[in-house]
Amino acid sequence: MSETTEPGVPPPARAVEVLRRKALRGPAYREFVRDIVRLKHARSYLEVGVQSGSTLALIDCPSIGVDPNFIFDRNPAGKKSVLHLYQMGSDEFFRDHDPRAIFGGPVDVAFLDGLHQFEYLLRDFINTEKVCGPASVILLDDCLPINLEMTERKHRPELRKDKAIAGWWTGDVWKVVEILREYRPDLRITPVDVVPTGSIVVSNLDPGSTRLSDAYFEIIDRFAAVELDAKSFETYWKANAPVAAATLTEDFSLSLRTRA
Repeated sequence: MSETTEPGVPPPARAVEVLRRKALRGPAYREFVRDIVRLKHARSYLEVGVQSGSTLALIDCPSIGVDPNFIFDRNPAGKKSVLHLYQMGSDEFFRDHDPRAIFGGPVDVAFLDGLHQFEYLLRDFINTEKVCGPASVILLDDCLPINLEMTERKHRPELRKDKAIAGWWTGDVWKVVEILREYRPDLRITPVDVVPTGSIVVSNLDPGSTRLSDAYFEIIDRFAAVELDAKSFETYWKANAPVAAATLTEDFSLSLRTRA
């Protein structure tokens, strides 16, 4: 979500006639990312969309952070022995740099939280999967919007009816979950209950797959004009009902079933 408002548990529900918030009650997303990195004993971590460094600072293993405009309000290095920072867009980063060469091996865990428009997240996923291993994990942020308003492609807080969370914006990155389910049924996709707007754990990766890149322009044409309405919002949530974060953090093997 946009970090205009510090994420956390949503304020108490108010009387908003046409909008009803979904309830996410799990841990903060950045704590979940940290726990996954630790449970996986990750040796390398990639984060796209760093901003203030609040998530990156929690990671202890060698890391790469990519953002076109760092606005650090803390030391992003934390306890890491190695941190590589690239102040550029993710397309430029993946064009000019190979994380496998930087780390000396594949990316173990990646957290994608870049621009909140689906075509950007889709490209980030395509490029990230290529530099991962089959047992790696990719985490997608902001794909469980808690109300319909925050799924708009352009953030217009002044037009929101639910004023208490008008600063929250997930954009239309929810489409990427639908795209992955349709075009990559081989992936394991696990929506997770973390605040404020969920996390999608993607495992069973195939770094050699070209299915998404081959169909990229077809996908963009098909999904560009798709929007959620009240009915399809409910359908999306039913299809992506999140599991409790503890389901994964207490038995991490559940998220790591890999291809034979």
